[in-house]
Amino acid sequence: MNSEFKVLEKDERSYLVAEPFEKLGVINGFSRRLGGVSSGKISGLNFGFRVGDDSDAVLENYRLLAEDLGFDIRRGVCARQMHTDNIRIVTENDCGKGIFQQESDIRDTDGLITNQRGIALIIFSADCVPLLFYDPIKQVVAASHAGWRGTVKQIGGKTVRLMKEKFGSDPKDIIAAIGPSIGKCCFEVDRDTASLFDEKYCVSKPNGKFHVDLWSVNRDNLVSEGLEPINIYISDECTICNSDKYYSYRVHKEKTGRQVAVIALP
Repeated sequence: MNSEFKVLEKDERSYLVAEPFEKLGVINGFSRRLGGVSSGKISGLNFGFRVGDDSDAVLENYRLLAEDLGFDIRRGVCARQMHTDNIRIVTENDCGKGIFQQESDIRDTDGLITNQRGIALIIFSADCVPLLFYDPIKQVVAASHAGWRGTVKQIGGKTVRLMKEKFGSDPKDIIAAIGPSIGKCCFEVDRDTASLFDEKYCVSKPNGKFHVDLWSVNRDNLVSEGLEPINIYISDECTICNSDKYYSYRVHKEKTGRQVAVIALP
């Protein structure tokens, strides 16, 4: 684990917190599967309503999340993620969508941005790369879900671009955190998928497959949009290598839960 991240423990639950955000007063966290009230094959701190879990258990997990990280769950916002590069500007009218209003109108969306204090942006993952952003000058936060498709579509860079266009953010001021997700040690793909990435991010294997470094692809995409490399923090925790701590789609297949990444202006 990168030294810029710390483990926050609450009873049996634990989260990774990006300290560069925390030191500036920004609420943030990357959940683990430990603790929580979900049971069965997805036992733990599951936040996915569409994975066969009991809705009341999921809602209780959200309540615990908000209590642990220090935000009002009534002001949490989630999207229906579909591996797109679509990004939504979130306002007060969106509070509760995806949690208390499970059939919300935030569909086909994998990025959220707001400058409203107290609104918690929440994105799901279970191997995909969660990205969190904070502009301390313009007071804007964002969260993006970058699976390999979203990474190819450069959703991270597009999030930065929208922060610049809509709120006047200077990319050099933006701080970013790349959370727990599948590492290059475990992200094995076929030649066709590997061909979508620059070869410098790919390592060929004797079995004809390739390993791809999604963390570096996303980091370099953010740098190309103007972020300072020193302002990009990578947790270095692979969800497959640590599948005892995290939900992993590749390890647990379809019967797995979802962890979340959260960020909110205080």
